Amino acid sequence: MDLRELLDDLINMDYIHPEDIPNIELYMDQVTTFMDSQLEGCKRNPDDKILTKTMINNYSKNHLLPPSNKKKYSKDHLILLIYIYYLKNFLSISDIKNLLTPLIQMFYDKKDADLEFTDIYTELFSEEKRHYKTLIKDLIHTLNMSRESFKEIKDADEKEFLQNLAFITTLSFDIYMKKQIIEGVIDSLYTPEEEKKDKKRKKK
Repeated sequence: MDLRELLDDLINMDYIHPEDIPNIELYMDQVTTFMDSQLEGCKRNPDDKILTKTMINNYSKNHLLPPSNKKKYSKDHLILLIYIYYLKNFLSISDIKNLLTPLIQMFYDKKDADLEFTDIYTELFSEEKRHYKTLIKDLIHTLNMSRESFKEIKDADEKEFLQNLAFITTLSFDIYMKKQIIEGVIDSLYTPEEEKKDKKRKKK
């Protein structure tokens, strides 16, 4: 596939709009069906699964997801599953847990909180949409730069491979740097209770 076709696919990528998230509790089968239908375009291969029962159970066991209510999952559960779906592509389960734990503690199923889960998701969704055009421009700029590399290579196949390699390595370095920043921010956002106790002991 041509790289510009990939960018076109990115432009048309599926997102779960806040208003599309059901406001009723769903059984697990309904949850997996909803996620699969909403994020169909994000699959790399047709047989890929966006979400499975096993995944949901593992998220619950690892405390990324609060327990269901009599085997039913709320709108807040769905929002958390959307976060997990995107974050697991580049963060460890431990980092995702450290990021979502304070979110759950502060806002999950809290009627007296300043913001509800839906409000937070809507704001984050809007922020992503605002950043989208900038991201596409940056990707096109990186693509054009890679096409300027290895011009001296005469063999067309070799040139195409090396230019694709240049594009990939540039994006990979960008991902690596951003991942380092993300992990640093996560470490500053949430400190496990055991670590907090150790710090208190050291101060004494």
